[in-house]
Amino acid sequence: MASTDPRPDGLPASPLLRLPFEIRLMIYEYLLLPSANPSASQSTSVANLIPDFHTYYSEDTDDDAFTLSVRTIDPWLGAQGSMTWRRRSTYYVRTGPFLTTTTPTTYRVLLSPYTAHLRTTVPSLLALNHQIHAEATKILYSTYKFSFHTSIEAAVPFLSDLTPASRACVRHISLTKKALPYTKEFDRAEWKSLCEYLTNPPTTPSSSSSTTEHQPIQLRTLHLSVIAGKPDLGWDTISPITPSDFGTMLRMKNEWGGGSLGGVDLEWVEQLMAVKGLKEVKAKALVEHCARPVSEKQAFWVAFSKAVDEGGFGEWIAGRMVGGGV
Repeated sequence: MASTDPRPDGLPASPLLRLPFEIRLMIYEYLLLPSANPSASQSTSVANLIPDFHTYYSEDTDDDAFTLSVRTIDPWLGAQGSMTWRRRSTYYVRTGPFLTTTTPTTYRVLLSPYTAHLRTTVPSLLALNHQIHAEATKILYSTYKFSFHTSIEAAVPFLSDLTPASRACVRHISLTKKALPYTKEFDRAEWKSLCEYLTNPPTTPSSSSSTTEHQPIQLRTLHLSVIAGKPDLGWDTISPITPSDFGTMLRMKNEWGGGSLGGVDLEWVEQLMAVKGLKEVKAKALVEHCARPVSEKQAFWVAFSKAVDEGGFGEWIAGRMVGGGV
């Protein structure tokens, strides 16, 4: 890193740090914020990402210039990136035709035509010295929304790899909940791990002392997309689930139902609602076709999907998570 030792006249050695702080902020924003003119030669590539049936629904493919997407690399297609892996946490994902084996992999950050320049500006700017790194990361991590789509397993490794100061600057994240009837046990474990991390991230030993440095993530916005099922006959004959209905179901589950109530799994919602102090929570339905429900669990998913699409579910969780909601 460049030296920051002051010169004999008392000014920093770095020409950038001699500028007024307001001017430095303008430079950081110019280098780190989305480009006004999207690049025509570089775009988001999903060539080595784990295949996902719902990829075409992903917000990773929209025109939001302020979104950086974090996705899991296909362990069989990403072997050529082993040098990059050394700088990132690795984790195991389910592989094989029946998802019965595990294979190590890591994540990658997708850059859109609006953010293609970050591929060079981030490593060149943040590595200059500690002060510039501290000032620029506040712009970088507090401005962009980090979208994990259904790659929930990538969220904790990505956040853990950030420095404590950078992690504390993260303000906006986006998650996608897989279709409830098809959620596996490992999906539940990954979701629970992420919610616990967002609620109470582990403390980090300080390099300068034996004390513990605790800089929690201070999220401001959470965008939740939910894979929703809509049968051929639609939702017209289905009674909507209101926010008060969700509250009643949750109370029944906790006070009388034990685990789930009639096959209805609301535990993942409880885990998410443990994240408090948000200023904005949005829930959006990613609607797909589904078969006519023939089981209680499938019927609940269809009714739940209607509630997500019409806003009742989003109103309920926002009331619990925004500000000091309880």
